[in-house]
Amino acid sequence: MPQDPVSHLKALIEKYTVLSFIPDITSYRLITGPGTGTCIFRGCTEPVAWEDARGGNYLCEGHYVVMKRWIDEARQGLITGDYSALFEPETLRK
Repeated sequence: MPQDPVSHLKALIEKYTVLSFIPDITSYRLITGPGTGTCIFRGCTEPVAWEDARGGNYLCEGHYVVMKRWIDEARQGLITGDYSALFEPETLRK
């Protein structure tokens, strides 16, 4: 996986979802009626709960939380499941 947070985020999204871009998580809204569609995470069968501003790119509740966390961590310069770009293993040993 790439070491910079944005590239790492994009790689996670491409690996685990059907998207090839970073979605604007701030534009997502809770679906108020019955959701029709499937979560963008590969293999997810949970009911959809969130949609983007265009009414697509659905997320179930659990994957909405995951995506929001990934994006928040990338914005802060952290890398989920890996070392932060600011704290390489060599730096930690010094």
